[in-house]
Parts: sequence; structure tokens; C-alpha cells
Amino acid sequence: MREQIGCLCTAVLLAYHSIFDIKRQRIPGGSLALGVAVSCGWAIGEGLLGIQSWEVLGAGLLPGIAALALAKVTREQMGRGDGWELIIMGNGMGLANCLLALGTALLGIFLVSAALLLLGKARRSTRIAFVPFLGMGAMAALLRLLV
Repeated sequence: MREQIGCLCTAVLLAYHSIFDIKRQRIPGGSLALGVAVSCGWAIGEGLLGIQSWEVLGAGLLPGIAALALAKVTREQMGRGDGWELIIMGNGMGLANCLLALGTALLGIFLVSAALLLLGKARRSTRIAFVPFLGMGAMAALLRLLV
């Protein structure tokens, strides 16, 4: 039940952030920081209550840490906000669900990007919001848990 709650809360936050990412190509810093703080509190609570081991909780942070490092290396071609969203997802959903959501998001953005390039509606320099795809990935992980 707690996995479903974590996925649901994460998906709702990602849906909210998706609106801003699509319209402004920015994620509101206040709600992003609050999401990181709440998800870290969630993870720490699970660790202190013995619900999850600290190793499992730490592993959930790996996709977000890798994305933040990638943002640094690529000079923000992939935004830091995406990395922080992955930190939230790793804390709230766990590593397996976070990786499922990330894989779904990467597949989705690949298909949309390829279609836009083939149709001549975009160029290599065109920026596409990634948070909506992460939100769809979170919904896919939630659906997997509910079925």
C-alpha cells in the first residue's frame, strides 16, 4: 500500500510540474524544493521505521544523482530540475519503480522526438519538456502496482 501511495503522490506532483515545464520550460523552485524535502522525509521515515533498508533507500537516489551529474556535464542540456524530479521519484517510488518510470519516459520522448524530426516539425536544437514524460512514466509504474 505504501508503494502505491508513494507512486500516487509522485505522479500528482509530476503532473503539477509538467504544466510549468510545458508552458515555461521551468519548474517552480518552491514546490520542487518542498517535493524533495517531503520525499526525503518519507525515505528517512521508512528507514527509521525499518520498512526499508538504508541501502535500498540510497539506491533509489542513484538515477537522480546520475541525472544531476549529467546536467552538469552537458551544461544544462538536460536540466537540473529533471534530476531533482528523479530524486523525488527515487525517494517516493523506490528504485525499481523509478527505473520503470524513467525507461517509459525515455521511450516516450524518443518516439515523440523521432516523429517530430521525421515530420520536419523540430530540429536537433528543439527543446522538449521531459517532466511530462516522467509523469507518464510514474503513472505507468502506479498502474503496474494497482493491477
